[in-house]
Amino acid sequence: MVSITFNQEDDFQFVYADLIKDMNDKQKISVNEEELTLSVQVEPYNTKLCYHISQCIVRCVSTIYEKQWMKQILMKKYFYQDKDEIGEITAIAKSIAEGNKEELPGAVRYTNRMDLLLRSTMSCIEQGGTIMFDSYLRFRTGPYRALLTELIGEAIDEYKLEQEYQNFVEALRQLLKVRETITEKVVVVFDRSYSLYDLNGKKLNGLYESLDAIPNGLSLEDIDPEILLPLLILAPSEIYLYTEDPEEGLAQTIRNVFEERLCFFPLPLFKKLF
Repeated sequence: MVSITFNQEDDFQFVYADLIKDMNDKQKISVNEEELTLSVQVEPYNTKLCYHISQCIVRCVSTIYEKQWMKQILMKKYFYQDKDEIGEITAIAKSIAEGNKEELPGAVRYTNRMDLLLRSTMSCIEQGGTIMFDSYLRFRTGPYRALLTELIGEAIDEYKLEQEYQNFVEALRQLLKVRETITEKVVVVFDRSYSLYDLNGKKLNGLYESLDAIPNGLSLEDIDPEILLPLLILAPSEIYLYTEDPEEGLAQTIRNVFEERLCFFPLPLFKKLF
C-alpha cells in the first residue's frame, strides 16, 4: 500500500485526476477528501503501477511547482524583483527546457530534467508506506531543483544577450534614421555566404565611406563589414533579400534594422532573374 497525504487541495485533486485517468482498476484507489489522502494498493514488485503513480506526481510538480520555483530562484538567488523581467527570464528558461535552444552546450540535460525527478520519485514510491507530499517536495526534489537553478542561470545569460542585441538593433535603427539614401534599391543574396548587388546584378564593392553620427554605445567594430555596414551606408529604401533561410542570424538582423524596407524572396528566383 502507498498512501500520499497532501497539504494543498490543488495538489491532491491534480494527482488524483491524473491517477485515475489511465488506470484500469480504479478500485485499487481509496480517497479521503477530508484528510487529502490517496491510498493505492500496490502488490510487491508491481513496477508498472509504481511508475504510473510516479508519473502523476512528476506531472503535478512540473505543472504546479516548476514555474513557482523558477520565480523563487530569480528573486532569492539573483535578486530580481521586476515582474516583467521575471516573466521574460522564466519564458526563456521554459524555451531552453523544451529544447528550443539546441545551440546551448549541454541544453539536452534540461530537456531530460523530468527523468531526473522521475527516478527520485520512483524510488520513493517503491518503498511504499505513507508519504507526506510536502516532505517529498522538500527532500526528494533536491537534484531537480539544483538543475532548475542552473537552467535559470542559463536563461539569465540568454536574457542579457537578448537585451544587448535589442540595444544594438535600436542603435542601428537610430543610425539609419539620420542617413540619406544613396541607392534606392539593392539586392542581397545569401547562398552559403552573403553578396550585395545592384538591380542589374552587378556586385557592389568598395563601399568604404565612413559613417558619422554614431549613436553612443555603438562601435563600427560591432557591425558586420561585408553586408550590414554597406547597407547602412547606402541606406536603401528597398532591399530585396534572396535566400533559402530567412531565419539565418544576419538575415534576421537586417530585417530587424530595416523593417518594412526589406522583402524576402526565394534564392532560385535570383538565379532565374540574373
